[in-house]
Amino acid sequence: MKMSVKKKSIPFGDILIYGGLFLLMLVILFPMIYIISISFSDTGAVSRGEVVLLPVEFNLDAYRYVFKDARFARAYGNSIFYAAGSTAASVLLTGLIAYPLSVEGFSGRKPLTILLMITMFFGGGMIPTYMVIKNLGLLDNPLVMMLPGAISAYNVIIYRTFFQNIPPALREAAYIDGAGHFKIFRKVILPLSKPLLATMSLFAIVGSWNSYFDALIYLNDSRMHPLSLYLRQLIVNMDMSSQGMRDIMVQMDVNPRTIRAATMIVAMLPIMCVYPFLQKYFASGVMIGSVKG
Repeated sequence: MKMSVKKKSIPFGDILIYGGLFLLMLVILFPMIYIISISFSDTGAVSRGEVVLLPVEFNLDAYRYVFKDARFARAYGNSIFYAAGSTAASVLLTGLIAYPLSVEGFSGRKPLTILLMITMFFGGGMIPTYMVIKNLGLLDNPLVMMLPGAISAYNVIIYRTFFQNIPPALREAAYIDGAGHFKIFRKVILPLSKPLLATMSLFAIVGSWNSYFDALIYLNDSRMHPLSLYLRQLIVNMDMSSQGMRDIMVQMDVNPRTIRAATMIVAMLPIMCVYPFLQKYFASGVMIGSVKG
């Protein structure tokens, strides 16, 4: 007796969903592939518009030019410094504010939460913020790229909700053993909050790495400019006025488009290297910190 095996059919709705996601993936990936191809293509092929999907007449002249530019190296180092400092400040300061708000016995819990909620809907505006930054002496100061945006009310609420999901018995046991709140925060809360810390660190790193508006307003010294501002200036108005710049580009046979593309690819590398190490914490960190509250 032969048993017939029924083939499981894929619902038409699933086909539409997968097809739509595949098209969306192509739309997202094509610009990146196009930029990569331009950066590795010959300047003549780029000028003639021959580059569509794959590099034409492969060469590395644009990357040689980028790495020889002292301004690029300085801006790259500045961005790494700003991203590391702003991420550390954001994680530490936000955690220190959120921890007391997660303790039920804290008497100022509700008033402080209300004040935080108000800041989510009302702000001082650009001019008052600039005046505060100026009066604090943060103009042309690297700290202006790290401290003003270190604390977000939205992030504080996510941290608080995550800390509330940690069993209170662990905190009480540490308190009975003689640990103070700072020690409990450092020895108990932070080790159990790795998914949240990794997720928020990723957000902070990406936000700091892509930020250029604060540097444009508060940093007049070009030696302090981050990579994002350097890249913006390069893309919007590449400086071709100097004779030295023209001589270098003629000598190396490079095209402004290939230089822009190579600069963008090199600028993306740190984020692309950091993301795989933090991805495993991403989903759990966001979901646990936002389900309740």
